[in-house]
Amino acid sequence: MANWLTFENVKAWRATPQPFFQYDSIPDEHISAALTNLAVLSRVDTRLEWEDDRWLRACRAVPDEHKHAYRVAALVRELRDGGALQQPIMLDTFLLGQCGCAIGNGHHRIRALQYLGVPCGPFSLSGYLAPLEELVRLAGTTVPPMFAHLFNPWLREVQPDDVVLEASA
Repeated sequence: MANWLTFENVKAWRATPQPFFQYDSIPDEHISAALTNLAVLSRVDTRLEWEDDRWLRACRAVPDEHKHAYRVAALVRELRDGGALQQPIMLDTFLLGQCGCAIGNGHHRIRALQYLGVPCGPFSLSGYLAPLEELVRLAGTTVPPMFAHLFNPWLREVQPDDVVLEASA
């Protein structure tokens, strides 16, 4: 189970030194263009982490400045085709000051969800408790029912060992 947070409120969180996510700068037009290049897009392996996708990193058919757009487009395509997001976005307050917005893993997932119009995402939270409690009070939400199909059920279900931080009303 994940804590569900709205993207805009995570950006507005005062503990975040930068009010943006890593790939906010990828224009929708670049993602849309990548979605039309099925020959390349079909080879992007979304099961791998970005650093481990050696094929995309080495692909000369895609300029380096567009490779992140292809990674995002591959995730969008997978979700549109009935796939479900398998992993939460990792937010760790120990990364504050080391990583712009404390997101250790999940920037491409955030951008893919934003492209699809999803206002929130599943976050796995770790680090110092006080800032996490503040963040959940600010940004906590539930997955909108119209987007629930985009996420693996285990990201939505509370397990016996889960500690869920409650959002304040």
